[in-house]
Amino acid sequence: MSAADTTTATGQNAVLVVRDAVPADYPAIRDIVLVAYRQYAELIAPEIFSAYLADLLDLETHARHGRLFVVEADQWVCAFGAWYPDASVQGVGLPPGWRALLAAGERLAREAGAPVLAFHTVSFMTGAISLYERLGYRRAPEFDFDWAARHGGSGAAPITAVAFLRHLAPMRASA
Repeated sequence: MSAADTTTATGQNAVLVVRDAVPADYPAIRDIVLVAYRQYAELIAPEIFSAYLADLLDLETHARHGRLFVVEADQWVCAFGAWYPDASVQGVGLPPGWRALLAAGERLAREAGAPVLAFHTVSFMTGAISLYERLGYRRAPEFDFDWAARHGGSGAAPITAVAFLRHLAPMRASA
């Protein structure tokens, strides 16, 4: 994906560019993650939250398994996402061949021939759950798992990793 494919003008005269992340972006990405997720720190046992945050911030591992993207507004990195060609590498129960990604990634998934776009959020992220439902993603409870246990919370109250999916129409061959 090139910046030319994903440049969008916004209502505030800023130009948004979605592009591949490079290692030089990692400090900005980590800052974004820390700001975005600190609101959940009080909702989760500290040892579980620490393990989860460490996983989110391990950008090198995420980059080895997929592609990292950033959104820039006026050359300022303001958002981050990841696309995994094979979501099974995350070890959260999604079958091999499914893709875990969102909006811009749907196109990539279709181009790759994926039948399904799938991803997880966690039960305490109610705003994200509402957003995914409004965007038309369907719940896939058969792929839910205990997020707290995965992040080292043996004996902790369960926290559900909530699975969503969308079946994708195949790309049509261009004439």
